[in-house]
Amino acid sequence: MKLGVFRLAVLMTSMLGVAQVFAADGYWDDKAADVWRSGSGECLHTGFWKSEMATVVGCDGYVEPVAAEPAPVVAAPVPMAIAPAAATVNFAFDRSDLDANATAAIDSLVSEAKSKGNIKAVRVTGHTDRVGTEEYNVGLSLRRAGAVNDYLVQNAGIGAQMIEMSGKGESEPLATCEGMRGAAALECLAPNRRAEIVFDLF
Repeated sequence: MKLGVFRLAVLMTSMLGVAQVFAADGYWDDKAADVWRSGSGECLHTGFWKSEMATVVGCDGYVEPVAAEPAPVVAAPVPMAIAPAAATVNFAFDRSDLDANATAAIDSLVSEAKSKGNIKAVRVTGHTDRVGTEEYNVGLSLRRAGAVNDYLVQNAGIGAQMIEMSGKGESEPLATCEGMRGAAALECLAPNRRAEIVFDLF
C-alpha cells in the first residue's frame, strides 16, 4: 500500500512537469510547503517516513503545541516613604545655651523620630535675629546649632557622624518686625532666635 502511494506521488510529479516535489520531514509536499494528501485526506508519507517525523499540524494526529503561559511578573514591593520628623527650639537674646523648654522639645522630637522609623541623618540649622553684625550673627547661629548637636550626641545617643550642622545667621527670618525698635522689637524678633532640627528616617 505504501509503495502504491509512493508510485502515485511520483506519477503525479511527472504529470505536473513544472511542479517540484520535496520530500521534507517524511512528507511529500510542493514548493509552497503544502503537504500532499490522499483522496481520504491522509498526508502522503515518503518512503523514509518514521513516526517521530509526525510534526506537521493535521497529519497523523499531530496538533500544534500550546505555548505555556508566562509566569506572572511580581513587582518588588516599594518601601513606603517615611516623612521626616522636625522641630524648632528657641534661644534667649544673644544666647546659645539650651534652656529646659529647648531640651524638652529635643527629647520629644527624638522619641517621635524613633517611633516612626530608623534615623538616617539629622540636619541642624541655627538662626538669629537681625540685631548685631552679619558676621557676628553667622557665628551665633553656628553656636546654636552646635549646642543642639552636642545635646543629641551626649543625651540622645545620636552619632556625631549622622549630624549635619549649618548656620544661616539672620538671612532666613520668620518675623521681620518692620519699623519696630527697642524692647518691642526684641520681643517681636524672638521667633528668629532658633535652631531647626530635622530627622531623616527610613
